[in-house]
Amino acid sequence: MAFLRPIAAALAAISLLGRVQAWTPELPPCLEPFQPFVYSGCYADSGSPTTLSFRSSLDQQNMTVETCVSECKGNGYRYAGLEYYGICFCGQTVTGTELDEGQCSYPCTGNSSQTCGGSNIISIYQDPTFLPLDEVDIEDYAPLGCWTDDSTYGRALAYPQDQLDGATLTSAGCLQACRDGGFPFAGTEYGGECWCGVVIGNDTFSAISSDCDIPCNGNSSQTCGGRSRLNLYVANELQSLEPCGYVPPPVSSSTASSTSATTSSTSTEETSTTSETTTTSETSTTSETTTTCKVTHTLPPKCEWKCGNWCSSPLPDWSDVPGCKNGYSSCQLQVAACFKNAGFPASLGCFEFASWCSSVSSYCGGKGACSKNDYTVKTPPKGGSPPTTTVITTVCPYTSTTTSKPATTTTKAPIPTPTNICNQPSNILFGYGPGKPVGGIELPIVTCNDLPADWSYTPFKLYSDSDSKLCKGYPRNSCTNACADACKEQYEDCIDTYAEGCKTKRDASPAGSAVDTSYFEYARTVNKRTFGWTDSYPVAALKCKTQYADCLFENRLNTGAGKCPKYGVL
Repeated sequence: MAFLRPIAAALAAISLLGRVQAWTPELPPCLEPFQPFVYSGCYADSGSPTTLSFRSSLDQQNMTVETCVSECKGNGYRYAGLEYYGICFCGQTVTGTELDEGQCSYPCTGNSSQTCGGSNIISIYQDPTFLPLDEVDIEDYAPLGCWTDDSTYGRALAYPQDQLDGATLTSAGCLQACRDGGFPFAGTEYGGECWCGVVIGNDTFSAISSDCDIPCNGNSSQTCGGRSRLNLYVANELQSLEPCGYVPPPVSSSTASSTSATTSSTSTEETSTTSETTTTSETSTTSETTTTCKVTHTLPPKCEWKCGNWCSSPLPDWSDVPGCKNGYSSCQLQVAACFKNAGFPASLGCFEFASWCSSVSSYCGGKGACSKNDYTVKTPPKGGSPPTTTVITTVCPYTSTTTSKPATTTTKAPIPTPTNICNQPSNILFGYGPGKPVGGIELPIVTCNDLPADWSYTPFKLYSDSDSKLCKGYPRNSCTNACADACKEQYEDCIDTYAEGCKTKRDASPAGSAVDTSYFEYARTVNKRTFGWTDSYPVAALKCKTQYADCLFENRLNTGAGKCPKYGVL
C-alpha cells in the first residue's frame, strides 16, 4: 500500500542540482533531541540530477537510519536518504522517481533490521518541522545586504546555480532557483552568478554596501553582488521550525501522539507546543503495520504589530515571569527596527509600539495571570495579521532513540534585560541625555549576539531588524564600529521621524501646494506631551545632528570590554 506523505509538493519543484561541491565544510550531526523524521518512500537515484544533493562523509560501514537522520538534521536539511547499505545523503528537494517499496531491500550496515535503499535506490525520510515548499514564494526572501565570499574555509553558499544563464541573470531569477531548490539562503555575485545554501559558510561576514557594486547582467537597475561579495537573501520560511537544539517551552494543553498497530504494539506520546508551532495529531490505522498521522501546525502571524512598511516578529509565548521578561526583551529589541523601516508618517506609530513593549515589563511584575495570551487580550497589538494553520498527513514517526534524553540547549540565548552596550550622549544646551534622547528616539540596542552559530565570531549585534537573524553582527574588536552604526541609525531615525514631525504647515506645503498636514500636527502633539519637545524643523534637525556627533564621541573608545564573555552571558 502506498504511504501518505507530504513529499508530493516538494516533487513539484524539481531542482537542477548535482551533488554538492566541497564549497562549505560539513557541519556536525545533531546530538540534541528533535522530532523524528518521517519515512517518505523508496526512490530511484540513477539520474542527473541525483535524488538528494548532498552526500555525507559519514562512515558507510556502521550506518543506521538514526545516524543519517541526525547528520541531515545537524546540517539543516529537509530530507535524509540511505542508499547501498550505508551511504547517507541529505537534500532540500527530492528529484527521483518513486518506486515500489520492495525495491528498497538492502539492510543497513549498522542495523540489519533497518533498510538502507538498494543499488542506485534510496530510502528517504523527511523532517516534519518544515513548512510545505508550495507555501513559500520569492517574496518571502528578505535582503540581508552585502556579504563577503572570500573565506579560506569555503564559499559562503554551497550550491552554484549553473543551470541559469549568467548573461541574463536577475535577482528574481536567482531567488526563484533557490526557492525551487528549497534553499533558505540565496545570493547573487559578480553580476551573473547565483548561489544557494542551507546555511551560511564559516568566516563569512556582513560587508559594506558599496562592495556590492556590480549590476545584474539581466537588469542593470539591480545589483548582483561584487568581486567576492554576495547580495545575500534569506527566506526563514524554508528553515526548520524546530532546528537542532530547539527546546520547547513547558507543556500546556497541546499534545501529539502516535500509535503503532503492529503485532508487538507500542505507544509513544510527544508534546510540541512552542511560541512558533502548536502541534496536534490524529491517528488512524491504514494496515496491520502502518498508521497515518494528521499533524496540524498553528503558526503565529508573521506580522504581530504593523506600522506602515514595518511589521514586528511575534513575541515568544510565555506563562511565567521569566518568560514574560524574555517577551519584553524581544519586543524592546524591535523598537529601533520600527523607526528604521516604517516610513514617515507611519513611523510616528512606533512611539505607541514602544509604549506597548514597555507595558510588557510592568505586566511581568503584576499580580494575577501571567501569560502572553492574557496580555494580548488586555492590550492587543495593532495592525497585525491572524495566525495560519497547516495540516500535513504523514506516516506516523518511527520510534527514535534521539528523543529519549532531556533537552539542554536552546537555539537562541534569552536576553531578559536588553542593556545597551553603547552609551546615549548628554548635552545640557540641547537638553538630551540618557532616558531622554532627541525626539524620544532611543539609541538602537547593541548587545550580545543571541544566535550560538554566530556568537563565536561576532559576539556583538546591533538589533535593528525584527528578525535577529537579519541583524548585523560584529567581531570582538569591532564594538566601536557597532556603536558608530547605532549612532548613525539613531540620527537617521531622528531626522526621518522627529525632525520631519516638527515641520509646520508652511514647511509641509511649499509654494502653496495642498497636502494633508494632520500628521505633522499629531507629531508635534506627541512630542510635546511625551517629551516636552516643541522644536521647529531647523532646530530639530540641528539637535539630531549634534546628538549624532556627541554619540560618536561618547562611544569612540567603547570596546565592549568585559561584555559578552561567553554565549548567553552579558
